[in-house]
Amino acid sequence: MKRAAILLAFVMALPAFAGRVITYTASSAVSQEDANNAAMAGIAKQIVSQVDSKQTMVKKESGKNGQSKLDETFFSSNSVKSNIKLKGVTLETLKAEKGFMAKASLDIDEFTADIQFRMNRIKADVQKLEASARDAIKKRLYGQAANNLQSAQDMLPEHERLLWQLSKIYPLNDSHRLVHNLPEVETILLGKLSGIKLRGPAETFVLTKSEMPEWSVTVSDEQGLLPGFPLTVRQGRQVLSEKRTGENGNATFLLRKVNFESGPYSLTVLPNLPAGIMKASGLDQGIEITYKVKLERCEVQMECNQIANLCSALESSLNKKSIFTTSAKTAPKLSVSFSALERNTLDVGGSTLKSYDIAVDAKGEKVSFHNEIKGVGKNELDATIKAVQKMDFSSLQKQLKTYCK
Repeated sequence: MKRAAILLAFVMALPAFAGRVITYTASSAVSQEDANNAAMAGIAKQIVSQVDSKQTMVKKESGKNGQSKLDETFFSSNSVKSNIKLKGVTLETLKAEKGFMAKASLDIDEFTADIQFRMNRIKADVQKLEASARDAIKKRLYGQAANNLQSAQDMLPEHERLLWQLSKIYPLNDSHRLVHNLPEVETILLGKLSGIKLRGPAETFVLTKSEMPEWSVTVSDEQGLLPGFPLTVRQGRQVLSEKRTGENGNATFLLRKVNFESGPYSLTVLPNLPAGIMKASGLDQGIEITYKVKLERCEVQMECNQIANLCSALESSLNKKSIFTTSAKTAPKLSVSFSALERNTLDVGGSTLKSYDIAVDAKGEKVSFHNEIKGVGKNELDATIKAVQKMDFSSLQKQLKTYCK
């Protein structure tokens, strides 16, 4: 209670400061930036602690490293830096016999006028966004309504911060309040969104390549098909497409780069709305579109006249591209060779590693494959095995397509 009474008396006393300037001089043995920050911090402490209404305030401080403890988080939200730009604040570099010195000055009138200007601008923006959100709901433009609502809600903390700052040096009244009905708008919007339904293809697609056939999603609400509704298609964390429904409530997707190698073999279609709105409305689960991969199996008679470990690494990499070795005489022959060109010697953690330019060639009937990649290892064989394990054999797979089933 005592602290509250002191703060109230402090706030009520400050109108007498109209037109007055607060100054604070600080020094540092470290740098000019340290001195600047200490001077700014000193201004902050005076604003929130004590103001003498009968005279211009001038204080000095000599502090090592420019350290100053601020009341709560007053200046942390204003970025205390040497180039800080608060309305009404000026920073002057002073000459010092030793070290660095700076003086900060704050015009109270200019400072409070700037805070109130920013508060009034937030009020106007919130009122405009609220009205726009209400109008968008009536027109069933739920994406626009959600974005307007989110933008307005994001402004509220900033208004609270400015209000708190103003309360330290200015008497507050009802004109400083931010009056809005955003909770009511949110309730209305969530009620509308809870009636939205998404319907997509029920079958599981079968893919032989990383491209899906064209498919559509239909969106409707309690009034029927819903045009202009924003949708997004995700696979894991990756966004593959963003669209809005047309006049018929449909959005059509043609995806050319879905995951074909290792899954997941499913896509999620979600409303493209702010995350908080999505969760509150129950639309954050979306609908799932599934597919499975049918790999064409390619069998070859591989001739690899190298050490077994290297040939085995090559076979494993080819298997990932559905290329398998066989002894069947009807399978095409594939002759494989390797080459390595030493580049650099590296010292890593006390061990010596060597880097090479690794080349792999595969030749056969209607097949001529060549690829190069860098490899690092303890020796040439080690580097070649590691390079082969991460090499891309997609072009070889394409060349062998006529032999695949």
